[in-house]
Amino acid sequence: MEEHIIDINIEEREAMMCERPCIFRVPEELRNVNDKAYTPTLVSIGPYHHGQPKLLAMEKHKKRYLNFVLQLTNRTEEYYLDCMNKLEERARKYYADHFDDDLDSDKFVKMMLYDACFIVVFLDRVFQSICQSQQGQQSQDVGHDYDPIVNTSWMKAYICSDLMRLENQLPFFVIFEFFSIVTRTQNPSTSILMKQFTYPLSGVIPKKLDLSRINFEDTSVSESKHFLDLLHNVYHPSSYREQSNECQNKNHRTCFKMPSVIELQDAGIKFEAVEDDDKLNLNMLDILFEHGHFKIPKFKVNDWTEIFFRNIIAYEQLSSDDEPKYFTDYTYFMDLLINSKEDVKQLRRHEVLDNWLGDDEEVALMFNKLGHGRIIPNQFYYAETCSKVDAHCKRWWNRTKASLKRDYFKNIWVTVATMAAAFLLLLTLTQTVIALITIVISPPSRH
Repeated sequence: MEEHIIDINIEEREAMMCERPCIFRVPEELRNVNDKAYTPTLVSIGPYHHGQPKLLAMEKHKKRYLNFVLQLTNRTEEYYLDCMNKLEERARKYYADHFDDDLDSDKFVKMMLYDACFIVVFLDRVFQSICQSQQGQQSQDVGHDYDPIVNTSWMKAYICSDLMRLENQLPFFVIFEFFSIVTRTQNPSTSILMKQFTYPLSGVIPKKLDLSRINFEDTSVSESKHFLDLLHNVYHPSSYREQSNECQNKNHRTCFKMPSVIELQDAGIKFEAVEDDDKLNLNMLDILFEHGHFKIPKFKVNDWTEIFFRNIIAYEQLSSDDEPKYFTDYTYFMDLLINSKEDVKQLRRHEVLDNWLGDDEEVALMFNKLGHGRIIPNQFYYAETCSKVDAHCKRWWNRTKASLKRDYFKNIWVTVATMAAAFLLLLTLTQTVIALITIVISPPSRH
């Protein structure tokens, strides 16, 4: 491990104390829909999945990482266990559900040490590997220790995915304390370490984060409780949207129904993908509707998307924090837009959605099933957007214009035939009017 990672001072760590439990077991109502989305695949972190047979293979890598740290710092495992022992009482309070029968004090402290060490070394090595790759350098093993995990792409992806699962979390203050002891530094900043945590994880979330736009000094980010909480905090809607949505959440307390993509297109509404823009600084949650146009930030659907959404929705559902449930609202809104594979196809055609699953129907089913067991709060973040869409669809001219376009201007031949018929009708009317005028103004004939 290198000196370039920055430590956190004691005052900041104390400020990050968790007053209420924030790491939960997923309730059966959510788990029954897709149990695999909440269960780690390769590595267990924290007490809930500790000791599961299918995850024991990764324990040897945890031991290997700890041996690397012991050699690097010239300290013993007992020294680190003593340090972790001081954190046990506070760490246990982060977990909402019972696990004392499986882990006594000694086992819990040892678990904290091994898991904290694994997270710090793994993410540090992945971060350095990414930086070397971007600089065009050949990847080198940190400390001349060959690492089969960091050198295997699929393992890195699965572990990063495991670190985002709600039941697979370790309190950040434990990780920070371990890091502080290892590096023996007292630099009063969390921003660089938080950035290095977020960087490797951004590859397995629906829209890759532009870390240069995230304020890691912001209190909500720097005081994140664990990895899932960190991702939840850095994904808050753009600042310019916050003020308007404070008003919308007060004024609209009903979850609006809204037509699907195909139905909205039939009503004349257009869809446009919003790319990254330095001026707008939009993230995935910033969906705009203006003048009959939906502007939706482009996002990716791959093998990790459902895992991310399900776990962060579960966290929002179980957390007692009084804040908008942005991801619950986002997936509900997307569920309104997407009813079938045809809706997905249109979003893909407009480059709003990048489908890495290949099957549009699979994407539609994913969004439809995300709502099972989910409770939509009274304050719906996209309520004002739904209201604007509803008002647009009810306007007579918008309905008429869309109907004409749908029924008479589907293709060039129908368009030509319609225009020809309209021209003939106009010509007939003109001739009729001229004939009537001629009759009126012509003098009566004399006999």
